[in-house]
Amino acid sequence: MSVNTLIQPSDRRAVQATAGPAMAEWLLALGPVVHRLDYGGRVAAVGGDGAAVALLAAAHPLASLDAVEADAGVLAAGSYDLVCALDGLAELADPVGTARRALRLVRPTGAFVVVEASRPDGFVDGPITIGGWLLRAGAARVRLLAATPHGFVLDARATH
Repeated sequence: MSVNTLIQPSDRRAVQATAGPAMAEWLLALGPVVHRLDYGGRVAAVGGDGAAVALLAAAHPLASLDAVEADAGVLAAGSYDLVCALDGLAELADPVGTARRALRLVRPTGAFVVVEASRPDGFVDGPITIGGWLLRAGAARVRLLAATPHGFVLDARATH
C-alpha cells in the first residue's frame, strides 16, 4: 500500500495543502461530489484561470480533468461529477448560454460550481446576479458556498 492510498484527499488538511485554504473550503462543502473525485471522478473546467485548474488537479490527482474554452458544447452531456467555471463566467458575452451548456455536462448527482473573483477595478458581479443567470440557464437550485471580499463561490444543481 502506498502512502497516497493512506491519505484521503478529502481530508481538510490534505486538500488545504494542495488546493489552499480558500479552495479547500468550497471543495469540502460539496460533500459527496468531492468524494467521487478522490476515486477517479470526472471534472470539466470551463474557461477561467489556469492556476485554479492546476490547484483543483493537485487536490484530486485521481480525478480526470478536462479543461476547455467557454464553449462547453464539445464535451459529452451528463458525464461529469463536477463542472467548474473558474473566474470567468461574468466576463463572457453569453454567461447564461455558457451556464446552460455547462449544466448539461453535469451528472444528475454532480454539481456546477462558479467561482468569481473581484476584478482589478474592484467590481464584482454579485452572487445574486450570477445566481439569477444560473437559474435562467436551468439550475434547479443555487447556493452560496463561500464569500470573501475577494469573490464568491456558487453551487448550482440541475436537479434537487
